Amino acid sequence: MALSYDDAAHLLRRAGFGPTASEINALVGLDRATAVERILDVSSAPPVVTPGGIGDPSLNNFEKWVNCTHWWIDRMRTTTAPLAEKMTFFWHNHFATSLEKVEFMDLLWEQQQILRTGALGNFRDLTMTVSMHPALLWYLDNTTNTAAAPNENFARELMELFTLGVGHYSQADVVAAARAWTGHGMVSYQDQRYRFDATHHDSGSKTFMGGTRNWDGPDIINELLRDNAGTKATAATFIARKLWSWFAFPNPSDAIVAPVANAFLASDFNITAMLRAMFNHDAFYSPEARMALVRTPVEYIVAALRSLGMDAATSHPVWFLEGMGMQPFMPPNVAGWKPNMNWVTSSAFWAKANFIQFSAWKASTGSTLALADLDTRDTQSATQAAFDTFGISSPSASSRTTVVNWLTKQRATQYEGWVDRRYLISLVALSPDFQLA
Repeated sequence: MALSYDDAAHLLRRAGFGPTASEINALVGLDRATAVERILDVSSAPPVVTPGGIGDPSLNNFEKWVNCTHWWIDRMRTTTAPLAEKMTFFWHNHFATSLEKVEFMDLLWEQQQILRTGALGNFRDLTMTVSMHPALLWYLDNTTNTAAAPNENFARELMELFTLGVGHYSQADVVAAARAWTGHGMVSYQDQRYRFDATHHDSGSKTFMGGTRNWDGPDIINELLRDNAGTKATAATFIARKLWSWFAFPNPSDAIVAPVANAFLASDFNITAMLRAMFNHDAFYSPEARMALVRTPVEYIVAALRSLGMDAATSHPVWFLEGMGMQPFMPPNVAGWKPNMNWVTSSAFWAKANFIQFSAWKASTGSTLALADLDTRDTQSATQAAFDTFGISSPSASSRTTVVNWLTKQRATQYEGWVDRRYLISLVALSPDFQLA
């Protein structure tokens, strides 16, 4: 089945951060499977350049956070392999870890590199690697988990939030897993490298998921993600459902999730195989999926900056992210940010409005003007150009009418090109069509 323009735009919106017309046209007419393979090929991803200040003790955490946040936004904006960054962002919300507790931005930068490297690889390997890094262990109190004073926090979240979901383990499994993870932490507060301290490890016999032996922490992950009492299939379904909700639409039926989970399971937890099944799924292109997701604040900012050809240093997104409710590297809790309609709030809207008005001012007065030829276009053409600038392939009738009426009135009362550009940019960027993906 060949992709239409709207199909291609939909696929690129979900697998990236806001496509250009040329990127959409490059997929139009391709059969779905071929287009999906192009999306899945992230071999063109640029090398990672460490943000300024990482490793520099003279900079404080806030300065490093600003640098890392702007670096990441610019990478999302400019990368030739957007799916890699979209998945890094997904895993950042899945294995949620916050600077507000983990007091070293350098550790969170290291963790992000783990997520980026494994973003489309093997889920078991990714879970193992991120679980053996001090950022997550510290955040979930496993650095103080010892045989003398067991702490269940990490062990519980490993099953509840990271692998199986609620209701697929017992309290006895939590206790056993916590004992297995004793001694896994870091050298010290001053030296944040991972360390296994055998003197703090509970080496006694433990019964986990029906098996009794001297379990160690990594053994727990291997046991959860192998064929044991259905936990492997449970994990595949749990992750597939969460990924579908992130990329397609919330609350998918079991019938929709099943082929995606089966592909994940059949590939022994290969993340790319799961994505391939999802992006080729008929339901992914259904009316229910179209414009069904509210862009997260980070995705909204990245899409806006891509449309305007503007970088983070010019637009200063860190000034606005807190008001929008999403600061990278600072999720609200271990469950991460709540999705979709949770972003539809008055406070988040006003923060978006402040951001886009500031960015529109920059874009309407700088050396590289967005909608630079606006003065030469009639009202209908100018309206279409504005929608095209923001990658809105099929604007709603109400949005088009609103923009046409505003621009008609504006030109009849006080026609100034720079005013038109600035407020037209703001009006289109705040439309439901652009806030949805």
